[in-house]
Amino acid sequence: MAEINSEQDPLILIDGSSYLYRAYHALPPLESSKGQPTGAIRGVVSMIKRILEDHPPKSCCSCV
Repeated sequence: MAEINSEQDPLILIDGSSYLYRAYHALPPLESSKGQPTGAIRGVVSMIKRILEDHPPKSCCSCV
């Protein structure tokens, strides 16, 4: 097993499809002032923002 070096800058990989699915089904329907659905996108951005604030990485990648 490889040792973890706590001095290295972290890289965060995010499964964007999973986050989008989770946000779409967990949040109430939200719409923009033009009536466009925005709930899932707002949820994904909120979840990613929280991860980045709690664990500031050197790099971050999201795959959808």
